[in-house]
Amino acid sequence: MSEINNLEIQFARALDRLRNAMAARGGAPAPDAGPLEAKLTSLEADKARLLEELVAVRTKRDKDISALDDLISQLKPLIEEA
Repeated sequence: MSEINNLEIQFARALDRLRNAMAARGGAPAPDAGPLEAKLTSLEADKARLLEELVAVRTKRDKDISALDDLISQLKPLIEEA
């Protein structure tokens, strides 16, 4: 999961750089600011979707680990008997 966290950090930094670049242009937006704002909105939506997916994957992982722990605890006595 650290790889996902690294990607999340990189994505957040890229969005911050984009926001800073847009803010550095000053009060009057550049004529082509519309496509940049649309791209930023799209990236933020993608980030939100990916974060939701990450939460779902982590929840599934936790359930799977719990199920494996239960299975191991059930099999351990059987293995020791054999």
